[in-house]
Amino acid sequence: MAERQETSVMVSIQEILRDAQNREEQEKLEAEERARQEEQRRVDDARRRREEEETRIRVEESERERRAFEEQKRQAELHALQEAAVQKARAEAESQARLAEMAARQEHERHLHALSQDQSKKRLTLMLVGAAVLLVVVAGAGGVALKNTLDKANAAEARSRELQTEKDEIEVRTHKLQFDLDNTKDPEKIADLQAQLAEAKAKAEQLANTNPAPAPRPAAHAERNGGGGGGGGGGGAKTKPGPTCNCTPGDPLCSCL
Repeated sequence: MAERQETSVMVSIQEILRDAQNREEQEKLEAEERARQEEQRRVDDARRRREEEETRIRVEESERERRAFEEQKRQAELHALQEAAVQKARAEAESQARLAEMAARQEHERHLHALSQDQSKKRLTLMLVGAAVLLVVVAGAGGVALKNTLDKANAAEARSRELQTEKDEIEVRTHKLQFDLDNTKDPEKIADLQAQLAEAKAKAEQLANTNPAPAPRPAAHAERNGGGGGGGGGGGAKTKPGPTCNCTPGDPLCSCL
């Protein structure tokens, strides 16, 4: 009986020891698993932080490159705008200088033309006055014809000046329209300028084909008085021909008259 109880106690003690050993092994395995998992988490966290840092560095580098590119692009655009403004200002200055030079040259030519016309008018007036004096002496009826001739000459001269002035104005306007057309990019404005330019060129061509009537020249004294002495001569008498006369008709200082 005592031996059976002792054996039962021994079995119980062995089971308890076995259970304790199993628990100890289980706890050891669990501890090792926790340690392994903790180490894995630490490794994962370290890798994640490293990847995040690398990503942040790449993003910052990409952002720096983008900002640098944008700055270079902005500087290039600014330089291009400045260069375009300088070129436009230079072109406008050169065009204005050409227009001013052309206007000055045209004004000078008009002045010379006016002086020439005035001198021609004075010479014509002197010629007409001389012819008028001679015609009054020869025949008092010539004054009306001389006045008509002078009026026609003045009218022709005035018309010539008007045509020249109109031609000069159209030429200046044509250059101005061409300048505006070369320096605009508005389609509507381009069409309007082209229409105005075509109209100005057509007007200039029309004026170029318009020639003022030439001023009438006074009739020579010989034509007005020709045949006056023929009626008094003999029917068969021959007269000695005089020297050749090269004077301007109506010249009061001519020795041939």
